[in-house]
Amino acid sequence: MSVNNAAPRRGRPPRIDQSAIAAAVLEIGTENATMRRVAEHLGISLPGLYHHVKNQHDLLRLATVSALTNSPPPRYTGGHWATWLRDYASYIRTVLAAEPALVEKFVSGTVGHDVEMEYTAEAVDALAAQGLSPSDALAVWASVSTMAVGSVTEAHREYLYSEGGQPWLARILALTAKRSPAEYPALRAIAKSGDDPFGDEAFQHRMTLLLIGIAAHYGLPPEPA
Repeated sequence: MSVNNAAPRRGRPPRIDQSAIAAAVLEIGTENATMRRVAEHLGISLPGLYHHVKNQHDLLRLATVSALTNSPPPRYTGGHWATWLRDYASYIRTVLAAEPALVEKFVSGTVGHDVEMEYTAEAVDALAAQGLSPSDALAVWASVSTMAVGSVTEAHREYLYSEGGQPWLARILALTAKRSPAEYPALRAIAKSGDDPFGDEAFQHRMTLLLIGIAAHYGLPPEPA
């Protein structure tokens, strides 16, 4: 992401609050945001920013809460259960993938357990209304949530590998080059096909597999084509 290098504003320092700080972090980019850069972006002094936040951790905490609360995940309002779960998983993947530095804050509970539990309670109730037991409803919800968050961490891990000069294909070729041509035929076929297991298309395919499995296991109506 690009770093905002605009010169600090002159004159009387503007009034700021936590929402303005969170917006500044997201505008700069979470991977580039430092206390000094955020202060300059807001046109205030560094000590002035410390009056509102304690440290870098605080900056990312505010940005995480802002990203997930200002554009909240879709709630169930009727319609097909599978369509809603796919929309939810896609939302989580999109929001967190856009700002990889937010992933750690999200999984560590930065958003706040009250917000998370309220959404979980509504989701489990919605699934139970489909005829699932409470424990089965929770299992379905946890499976979809795990798929969504896991896809983001997996994609970010691949991004770091690629930045280090070792993308997915290069790692496959490095392994197969050390072995006889008869070994790992499936992996060699995958490398030849150019399949990208970290992109959106692959994620949507995995969601389809998951939703088909849930429908078959619990006898729910399958996702519309």
